[in-house]
Amino acid sequence: REGLKVAVIVNDMADVNVDANLLTDVVQAEEKMVALSNGCICCTLREDLFVEIAKLASKPDGLDHILIESSGISEPLPVAETFTFKDAAGTSLGSIAKLDTLVTVVDGSSFMDELMAGGALKDRGWQAQPEDQRTIAQLFCDQVEFANVIVVNKCDLLDDAGRSQLHAFLKRANPKAKVVESTYGRVDPKQLLGTNLFSLTQAEQHPDWLKEARIGEHTAETEEYGISSIVFRSRKPLDAGRL
Repeated sequence: REGLKVAVIVNDMADVNVDANLLTDVVQAEEKMVALSNGCICCTLREDLFVEIAKLASKPDGLDHILIESSGISEPLPVAETFTFKDAAGTSLGSIAKLDTLVTVVDGSSFMDELMAGGALKDRGWQAQPEDQRTIAQLFCDQVEFANVIVVNKCDLLDDAGRSQLHAFLKRANPKAKVVESTYGRVDPKQLLGTNLFSLTQAEQHPDWLKEARIGEHTAETEEYGISSIVFRSRKPLDAGRL
């Protein structure tokens, strides 16, 4: 705890928001957690994100930061675009809250393997259509190239050669991003909060900035990458040995 009042918005594409459930006992009374489930805040839940940030930003007792954890398949660019949108009254989200930093967390132990293997969606049964030729690597690259800070987690599982290879790729994919190494997800909050690293002027130079239509018309990542989820409920405990 750094003496900061931080609200947390936790997004999960599935109906059951696992991360939000894990954080329930961590968030203190003076803080606030909002769960956005069954969709991604970069597409189907964009409007919900707008509403929730506006509510949190107008809290009378004030907040230092709002930390938004998107789902693992969301893309940061359309999330950033949401801050330029205006509601029916003509108020933009950017006039209520400032977008400070875009952070992407990379699994250091498997990132390069997934990237090099190609990982065609159809090989895993994730394709949106029979002719879909895209790869999970495309999603990884979208998440890395628009980040201000890239957190490389599980560094304890990397040898020197693997670390060098990963850092070389990240530097090539996003030379302006700050790369932070971590183990078990432990990162100094000062590396992520209040950095002022996001620049709207620079973001507007990206070739895909506002290229797609706005709320409701961005292609959902669940459709683009053919990813789906199910919820299994049973009164009988699962056999741990078979998992």
